[in-house]
Amino acid sequence: MVINELEKPKISSDLSILDLSIGDIAVRTEPLNIKTLITEAFLRFMKDEKLNLIPITERDCNTVVGQIQRNRFLEHTVLGRFGYGIHLNARKCICEVMESPSFLVEYKTTIEDASMIIQKREMKYLYDDIIICKDGEYYGIVPINILLETITQKSLIIAKDSNPLTGLPGNWAIQREIERKIREKQFFDVSYLDINNFKPYNDYYGFEKGDYVISSLGDILKKMNKRFPEIFIGHIGGDDFIMITQPDLSILLCENIVKEFEELLPLFHDEDFLRGYYISKNRKEEEEKFGLLSITCAIVSTEKRNITSFAHLASIASEVKAEAKRLSKIKGKSVIFKDRRYG
Repeated sequence: MVINELEKPKISSDLSILDLSIGDIAVRTEPLNIKTLITEAFLRFMKDEKLNLIPITERDCNTVVGQIQRNRFLEHTVLGRFGYGIHLNARKCICEVMESPSFLVEYKTTIEDASMIIQKREMKYLYDDIIICKDGEYYGIVPINILLETITQKSLIIAKDSNPLTGLPGNWAIQREIERKIREKQFFDVSYLDINNFKPYNDYYGFEKGDYVISSLGDILKKMNKRFPEIFIGHIGGDDFIMITQPDLSILLCENIVKEFEELLPLFHDEDFLRGYYISKNRKEEEEKFGLLSITCAIVSTEKRNITSFAHLASIASEVKAEAKRLSKIKGKSVIFKDRRYG
């Protein structure tokens, strides 16, 4: 719902702010139609010192065709070169002095995407309010200070949920991302990654070394995310990670992750690397020979399965992860297993 002129949007809860689109934080500024006289626009700005930008729409419809921005309008049109602008322009209509819209953004655009868009504007338009359209018609504006405040609040909420060791999004953000994709009927793959035999490694080499392994895998995933910004990576906890990608990317990215992880094995195992194993205690407290660290990648795809909820996905994932672990134990090395069943 569009809000009264320049009234700040009210965010009801942490959960709602994370789900906001740019249109959800729009405020209502009544537009002027293209035939409005310049004096009327001048009076609007004089009556409201907080008003920064007024959209201009067609006379008989709600399509945005231009804008007037407070400082530029007052400087160039009202004052003019010698201070006589308002006298020279008083009988002109706004269509003769309006600017083209600096940017029109669709209602459903994410807060982050809108932020990226405005950063590409020319410097003189950088701090203009954002004009929001819905289904092609004018809806409202988003002042830059409200956009920045919303981004800051979202960042703080996400930071609370992030894993302290890797800084990656935690379970709450992971669930939200999966539910969003299901809701929007997107096809996607979820890759569950965990380190094989991590507990005996941690017991043998110590927690500091174990943390180094986990943070190293986190760094590999973050680097992958920089190369492919459209993917989502998260840290479930301990040595368990998650990656959400397009279906055609999952295996390729998992292969790259495994390759980069295994390149670090000399650092993870020190002198044991050349021997190819170490001896530690298993879950029964019995000494056992363990191979070098490896990764299991279990991939669940929504391309062939009709996934209806996060819980449904988690149920399928537990079966896929169990099969991937079984294969990894048999082969004694990293495994990438993608479930290709229908249903």
